This record gives sequence, structure tokens and C-alpha cells, in this order.
Amino acid sequence: MSFERLTIQDDKFLINRLIGQAPRHTLAREFFMNAQECAALAPVGHRTVRVYPSLIGDIRKLTFWNTGPGMDSGELRTATNISSSINKQLSLNENFGIGAKVSGLTASPAGIRYRSCKAGLVHEVTIGFDDEADTFVRFAFDVEGRQETVFDVTEAVRKTADLSYDWTEVVLMGEADLHDTVSEPIGRGIRVDRSYVATQIFRRFAEFRPGVKVILDVAMTKGGGRDETGRTRTLKTLQDVIPQLPNAETVICPETGVRIQYVHDPKHANYSHSISALNNPATSSTSFCALVHKGERYDYRTGPKWSAIAPNYGIPFGSTILTVEIYLPENAALPNQYRDALTTVEERNPITTDDYAVKVRELMPEWVKEVIRKAHPPRDENLDDLQNDLQKLLDEFRLPTSTYVKSLKMPQRTEDSDVGLDEARSADADSIDDEEEDRFLRGERNSGSRATEKKIRKAPEGAKLSKEAKALERVPTIEILDDPAEVEGKQMKGRAGRFYKDAQTLFINGLYSAVDRMTAELEVHFAGQVEGEVLRSIVLRAAQRSMAFRVGKATCYAISKRLVDGWSLEDLERATSPESRQMTIVRVSRLHESGSTPSSKRMDLPSWNRRRRKGCVWVRKKAP
Repeated sequence: MSFERLTIQDDKFLINRLIGQAPRHTLAREFFMNAQECAALAPVGHRTVRVYPSLIGDIRKLTFWNTGPGMDSGELRTATNISSSINKQLSLNENFGIGAKVSGLTASPAGIRYRSCKAGLVHEVTIGFDDEADTFVRFAFDVEGRQETVFDVTEAVRKTADLSYDWTEVVLMGEADLHDTVSEPIGRGIRVDRSYVATQIFRRFAEFRPGVKVILDVAMTKGGGRDETGRTRTLKTLQDVIPQLPNAETVICPETGVRIQYVHDPKHANYSHSISALNNPATSSTSFCALVHKGERYDYRTGPKWSAIAPNYGIPFGSTILTVEIYLPENAALPNQYRDALTTVEERNPITTDDYAVKVRELMPEWVKEVIRKAHPPRDENLDDLQNDLQKLLDEFRLPTSTYVKSLKMPQRTEDSDVGLDEARSADADSIDDEEEDRFLRGERNSGSRATEKKIRKAPEGAKLSKEAKALERVPTIEILDDPAEVEGKQMKGRAGRFYKDAQTLFINGLYSAVDRMTAELEVHFAGQVEGEVLRSIVLRAAQRSMAFRVGKATCYAISKRLVDGWSLEDLERATSPESRQMTIVRVSRLHESGSTPSSKRMDLPSWNRRRRKGCVWVRKKAP
């Protein structure tokens, strides 16, 4: 069958666009991957990758060096073409042949110098952007009176390099001759941590190729050696240091073949660093969550990003000492064009760790749950009564859920809910007046039900909840945070609360400004009744409980919108978003600013404290 192969009409434009749109942050990954793939072809015991600074005109330049098959002049010329590789197969799920050259030229348009030793001969070529040609080229050099792009430099390097075995060296020149690509590897003026390259390699690669040893100059690692060079440190993977950690376990999902590894990496008893960091001094090792595909990590979440989403993975506390790696089967994903994200095989839709949050919760071993329980901040106040009040409020809506969410510390379903009614009937959240709200806060109960005009009917003895009733929505677990680090970690600074729908957990910012204003006003009202610190503790907790109840009630109303016709899934997401929770607290702030006080009828602190435990700390001051 005859055919006509498609060609590129304007290859200059295509190459310029490909390089111009490439991300800079993949630079370390691409050059290291090329180095370790080549090193893996060297004899066992001689598989080495080195990363160090080279001096070019007294300016430091980032250098990747590896053992393995070298390249002669022809192979070096071919290897520097776009979409071309030596000793590697090109395919959509293996090598693209564009990664290192594309991301490297994006950050280093002034040049990337390649030197390769093969059979005792060393050849050199440099690629970069030429202003006159207005595109990326192999630079020509004057060699014995001729202009050459690939040439022999064996005699020039004989005194400084070992020519008895094959090797390849790549040097990034950066954006200009004076650009120090060791301190600024991804762009001039873009300062990064001294151990940036080592950390990028550690974070990206869950494993190295068999037998490959990775060595970095101390000038490019954390710890001592900032102004030194010549000394080295060995970089390890997380799997290499797991034997030194307290616990780690991999659980396999039988339905999907996904493997989830849970790792406990606490801080060392005598140091501020984690145990893994102390056992891997070349880089900074912290807890994280990531996808792993063919030995590489994607959608890497660490630090505040991991702490902020960890509750959805069943880790409300302890994210700083727990690492979760989600290993995908090889045929379950494909990398995108620049290999900085994964996509599905068929639809090419992005894949993230959030897609597997449910699996992380379901497969979580018991020892991980115990670590989470121990990481829970100590708090001697029981919030069960507050959650029971909110559960009664949510019960009135008779709101079904598609999945029954099991929780460790959920309040039992209330006995006076309307489970005996003939049909479910939703309540109008907007019909609740302020006076009724105050009665609810004070702990006073109505004899009737707000959701229906009928009285509650008693079921026959021996009756139990139906499957439908058991599947009704449960009130979220309420966690009040008063540790600045926890508030910062959950990204709640300046927010009253944050609701994690999947984990059914509502975090309350106990340091929110409205809590401080409530506390200050209550302290003035009860001044002198008890010692100052004791009073401060009592009124602070009262203000936090009031905040928790109001935000919790607003969350219940937002969840109830599922019963309202015309509300899309996007509307429901917005209604339960952290931004929506922020709006609910405006009433609390206005309540304080309008002159709200404890009951105008003076009471002593013990009486008021008893009422506080019932959920009542405020009544609205009547307008004059």
C-alpha cells in the first residue's frame, strides 16, 4: 500500500515553540534520567552518576557526569538532534527524545556542552540559541582553521580526565557567561535552595536504576560545605532508608492493582530533622504524598500542601510524620509531553493523588491510625454534646448520602429524630428566626419539631433503624485547632473553618480574630471572679465552642442544599468550600461589634460555666 509520510513545513518554528513552552522545573529530572539510564549500561560496580560544579572562566556551571557507553562524533551529533536518542528506544510510554534538550535549553539558552569519551577519544559539541539564526543550533568553533560543530578534545582533557573507560559529561552554561548555574540552575535571578538539584532528584525518583550510585559535590547538598568543593555525599532513595524508620507497609488493592505504601517518618529524638533526613544527608527529606509510576513520582505534595489535603486521605493529624506513596500499574497511566504529570491512557485526562484518596483511607493499616491518634493535639474538652446538637439539626433534613461514611468518634443517632414519619420533609433553613436560634444556643429545647408539624411518634418496642435511615448524612467530626502550626498547616490563617467533605471533618480556627474579641469581652464581664489565667482559659474555650457551633450549623445548612432542586454539583462544592465557611462567621463578628454581651442578667462564673457546657455563651442584645 502506497502512502506519503507527513513532514514538518516549518521545523524552526516548531522547535522554538517546543523549547519556549517547556517547563524549567523538569531540568534536574531530565538530565539525571539520561545520566542514570546510560550508567545502568556500565559494568556492575562501575555504574556512577556524579553532579558537581565545573569552572568555566571562573564561573560555576552545573555538571552531570555518568559512566556507561560513550558516543563518538557521529553519535554525538545525532544525540543532540531534537527527538533523538542513543542507546534508547523512542516511544510514547518510554523515551520521547526531547526531554533534557528541551528543558535544558529553556533554562540554559547560552549553551549546553556535551563531552563524551568512547574508546579513549573525547568529542565535544555545544547546542544553544543563536541570535543571528533566531533559533537553536549547534555552535560552530574554530578548529585548526575550520568551522566545526563536533570536534575532538582528547588532548585538552587528557590531564584532568580518565580515558580508560567510557563516560559522558553535560555542562549547563545558563543564560550568559557570568550565570552561575549551580546556585541558579533554572534561570538567572531565580534563587533556589543549595540542595535544589539533590532534592529534585530525591523527590522525583522513587528508585534508581539497578546498581547506580549517585554522588553529589558538597557544594550542592544541605548541611556543611557551603563554600567547599571536592568532597562528596551519596544520595539515597526513600526505599534505601526505610529500614531505619519505625514502620512502613505496602497494601495492595485487589480490584485495581494499585499499591499504597504508608511510611512513618518521625523526627529524631535528639535532632530537629526527620529520621530519613539524618540517614540521607545529601538532601532534605520530609513527609509527602505522591503518585509513583515506573519508578518516578508525580503530583508530589509536601509541606503545607500535603498538610492541607491530608484530612481527605484519612490523616487529619500527623501529616508531618506520615508519607503516602500511591504506586500505579505500568499500563494504567501515561506521562504528558513534558513528563511533569500523568494522564489516563485512553482519554488523556490528568491523574492526581486526589483520585486515590478514598483508597488511601480504606486500605489504611491499623498502626497508621494509631500514629494519627497519637498525633492528635491534646484537648481535655469533650465536644460530643456540641456534635449531638448539630446531629439533631442535620437529622431534621433527612438528607441521604450516596456512601455511608464510617467514623471513629461519631455521635450516635438521636432518639428524638423523626424516623417514624411517613415521608421525609426538608426544612427551610431561612425560616429560623434569631430568637429561636438564641434558644438553641442556650440549650433550650422546643417541644415540637422544626421540620414538620406532626408530633414525634414512638416506634414499637424492638424497632430499629432501617438501612435507609442508617445511610443518612452524618454530622462532621469537629476539631478545634489552637496551635498556630496546625492552623498554618491546614491553610486556615484568616479563616474561621475548613470543611473536608470526603473525610467528614470540620476544622475550626481557634485563633480566629472573632474568638479573640469574644474572649476579651467575656474577660471584662467576669473579671475578678476567679484567678486571671483560669478565667482566660474558661472564656477562651467558650468562645471557641461558640465559633464551632456557628460554623458547624452553617455547614449543616450547606450540606442540606443537596435537597434543593436546581443546585448543581458545582454549587454544592462552593456551598461547602472554605470560602463559604468564611462568610458564615461574618454574623459572629457583627454580633460582637453590635454590642453583644453575656446575658444582661448578671450571673456568677460557675452558673455561666454550666450553661457554657450546654452550648450557650451568648444572647443577642436588644436594640434600643
